[in-house]
Amino acid sequence: MIEWLDGVWARALTVRIVEGGDDGGPLLDRSVLAELRGAASIEAVRALTTTGRFTRDVCRCHGGPSIVLLDEAGDVLASAALHSHGSVSWERSRFRNDLLTVDPTGLQLFLAEQGVPGQLTSFLAPLAELLNLYEGSPQFRPAGVAGQRYLTERAVPDVLHPALVALTGRQCGELSEGQVAEFGRLLVAAEPAPDARATALLSWLGRLPIPAEALWGEGVLVRRLLADLAGPDIATAAVQTRTGHGAMGVVNLLMHVDDDGTLAAAVAPTLRALFPPPT
Repeated sequence: MIEWLDGVWARALTVRIVEGGDDGGPLLDRSVLAELRGAASIEAVRALTTTGRFTRDVCRCHGGPSIVLLDEAGDVLASAALHSHGSVSWERSRFRNDLLTVDPTGLQLFLAEQGVPGQLTSFLAPLAELLNLYEGSPQFRPAGVAGQRYLTERAVPDVLHPALVALTGRQCGELSEGQVAEFGRLLVAAEPAPDARATALLSWLGRLPIPAEALWGEGVLVRRLLADLAGPDIATAAVQTRTGHGAMGVVNLLMHVDDDGTLAAAVAPTLRALFPPPT
């Protein structure tokens, strides 16, 4: 298979990243997410998608997006669907032999740099593992005295403790617009600088256990508070907060908002530092 890969890459003059995985229909009819023509960028994606360990097995999902190699005439030479974090399936129906890439972080960051959307959401599981954020019991923070320590552990801004201690984590995901607005006013009064508020909120969001609290409990409240901040302020916070929890907060946010690449670029150096290239 290595010889086959070497052969098709040697003939490839264009590389496209297209929507969909193995069930996405004709490759040339799909929406193009990115197109690479320069020798340096083609070599970079070649190395990132062909270096690693073959599993002699396949992922059971269809994957996506897909990498498509085109020859001089624009005809398809080969394709591969991306699966999970750093898993690549070259011509799955033919080889049935997925590749676990040696540098999954490099692959996801490279694709994000090319404008391929949604690439950084794949860091949710690696960050949860790194930061020990997989949930235990209880799934949601309890209210009252029993829940007070969680507010401290999660770096929740002190000004919000009196109001939040009366609520469970699940209830935080179900607050009215007026309640969220009041929390926002409390934050502004305590910290007028918007980038500093963004830093605090990302740190809080990045400390919530996966999946329940982070996605459906307190995480809902934090994302609603972040929605009141301007994108550049959140990006500034992402650049300045070079921590795992800050990065997790950005990844959580990226799962729920559209990003023009600004947030992805802001958090990329932190992710690269947390998951360095192989030596």
